[in-house]
Amino acid sequence: MKTKIDYFDYDTLLQPTDWRFAAAVVGLCKYFDCFGIVYKVLCDVEEKPDNYIHGFDGIIYKSEDITEEKYLEFAENYFEKYMTHKNILNILESQEFSEEQIKFVNDLVKSKTVLKGLFDKIKFDGTNKDIFISTIEENRAEIIKNIFKNGNNLYKNYCNERLIFTEDNSTCRLRGYNVDKDRKTSNLGFCFSKESFESNDILEFDFIPFAFSNSDMRETYFVNNNFSVKSLTQTNYAFSNQLSNTENKDDKNKLMLVLQNSKDYISYDVEIISKSQDKAYYETFFVRLERLKKLRELSGKSLNFVKKINDDYWFNLEKEVYMRCLNNVFLDDVILMMLKFYFDDNAVKGYIKSRTDMLIDINVSWKGNDIMDEIKSAKSCGFLTSKKLIEMKSSNKINSYKQKIISALCAHDYDRAKEIILSLSAYVGMEFSFFYTFLENAEENKDLAFAFASALNEVSSKNN
Repeated sequence: MKTKIDYFDYDTLLQPTDWRFAAAVVGLCKYFDCFGIVYKVLCDVEEKPDNYIHGFDGIIYKSEDITEEKYLEFAENYFEKYMTHKNILNILESQEFSEEQIKFVNDLVKSKTVLKGLFDKIKFDGTNKDIFISTIEENRAEIIKNIFKNGNNLYKNYCNERLIFTEDNSTCRLRGYNVDKDRKTSNLGFCFSKESFESNDILEFDFIPFAFSNSDMRETYFVNNNFSVKSLTQTNYAFSNQLSNTENKDDKNKLMLVLQNSKDYISYDVEIISKSQDKAYYETFFVRLERLKKLRELSGKSLNFVKKINDDYWFNLEKEVYMRCLNNVFLDDVILMMLKFYFDDNAVKGYIKSRTDMLIDINVSWKGNDIMDEIKSAKSCGFLTSKKLIEMKSSNKINSYKQKIISALCAHDYDRAKEIILSLSAYVGMEFSFFYTFLENAEENKDLAFAFASALNEVSSKNN
């Protein structure tokens, strides 16, 4: 919440009452620190402003310290590697230029509309660098503003680019919160009355892009642990650094791996806001400490398995497990999918089996079911049954029974699953000790059937 105050020489208080104001606080702190501008943190001052909101920290500052000139300079420095004009200026520091450098400068000019407009009739030829330097310096503010507000991974990803550094807007400038006021808006308010629709927007929301994590990722994140300004700034700094140092993973997997290693700065329930360039809105999910502990327990597990399902979807086992862990969802569907992958023509069956067995153990521990002894028994029974069928010269029935059990489990037809397992027990003349627990409550103890089906393999005892 933004509040006008009369507090010594300061006139504004910004408190992180929701994630938007929290992100604005983080972005503003970076801005103030960049220019050495003095501001105060609410919890650090003994005498509080009269009208502050109890229960929230905040920052106290002078509104006059926020200027468009400084804002654009800050954007240029913070997102330096995306500022095309700075790349051009760096090249123009040379005294002589190769043909490749000349071509590169002209290509950079063509890459941005604002630069094409400024150099419409001029091409860099290696001898006219002074014209390019002077034109960029004279129009620097315009160039920065256009590059920043139109960058798909910069301001445009987070806010309506037409509202940059504006005030008194009728709707919030953020993506997903913004409404086109030129279109019909009667359906926004209660009883189709647009007068009943309320929205808040403040200039400080322009600092939100600086609060989110690494702009080189298609999906960026902000951790809203708004216990204090100190925790907000330090957590997001550490979080962003860890994301930068995590390589060879997609954005969601990076997030999961960073959360696994976040115990030094996240030790409580937190809200995480994500913004993808592919979506015109923000997404929120809550990370519970209990689930975070479970996620950290997975750090020693090898969950590497990726499979193409179709042109639009790749199954990533690690990602599927991590997301279910955070969302407190069991792994039943993932286990069934892995069991079905076993029958693919090009499947590495031993590898799939080892991953499936690991998933079953994780699933049982998440459910809190005290059936680990029965799980071991089910795996042993599956192995011994396969061995017996091979000895009986009926190895072709291993996959047949395995498929029937999996099909019944996929259909949630537990009576059918019981019949198949019982039939197999009679066929091989073996008693399955785990079956009695499965019989008592098949749905609750379905992991026993998962474990038994996973252990059915057309391999010799030596390979097992």
